[in-house]
Amino acid sequence: MYRCVVIDDEALARERIAQYISRSPLCEVVAEASSFENAKQLILEQQPDICFLGIQIIGGSGVELAKELHNSVSCHWVFTTAHSEYAIAAFELEATDYLLKPFQDSRLAQVIAKIHRKHQSITPKYETRRQLPIRSVGSVKFINTQDIIWVKGSANYVELYCEGKMHLHRETLSALAQTLDPTQFIRVHRSAIVNIDYVHSLNSELGRFSLLQLDNGDEVKIGQSYKAQLLSALGVDAE
Repeated sequence: MYRCVVIDDEALARERIAQYISRSPLCEVVAEASSFENAKQLILEQQPDICFLGIQIIGGSGVELAKELHNSVSCHWVFTTAHSEYAIAAFELEATDYLLKPFQDSRLAQVIAKIHRKHQSITPKYETRRQLPIRSVGSVKFINTQDIIWVKGSANYVELYCEGKMHLHRETLSALAQTLDPTQFIRVHRSAIVNIDYVHSLNSELGRFSLLQLDNGDEVKIGQSYKAQLLSALGVDAE
């Protein structure tokens, strides 16, 4: 999940980009700002993966802001502006893209897809694990990952729910997710991963899918930002 910051002096422009990102299964908005100083503080605090940055912002310039933070923050700079004359300066900062307003949603989709392809090409490849070691006093027991029905994150531990039993395993949910078979295990919530082989039904509230019922009877909430990826994995049309 790419963490995004949206900087623009126009509230409608920020809202439009933020709404698009909220529908993407790959991204989430972690902060918004309209002014130079506020944006600088938020970017340093949040250390985002992607920064959508207007050129003319309150109290300064987006190009100057990126130049100032270029060595302090490792992120994709995506400039959004109605002015083409800053493009050379932006790309001298190794900007990932330069979107000229007004732009279509398809341009945002292209930017995110470009970043995702680049990220995948540099992300170390992990072998998926078939077993997990479960430590207890005086012994280590191994369980097959295919027997895991779902996983719940709990700080530095995960709760592994199998048929009739829960195992506590010391590993963060994010770290574990990188080593599970992505064709079998889908993240459905900030704190939950499910094995789609054990999905019994998809339930809705107020006309929207919001809950998974699993074969062992457990129910798992579906996070809004994870829904599109889940529905695609289950072969269900998007709402």
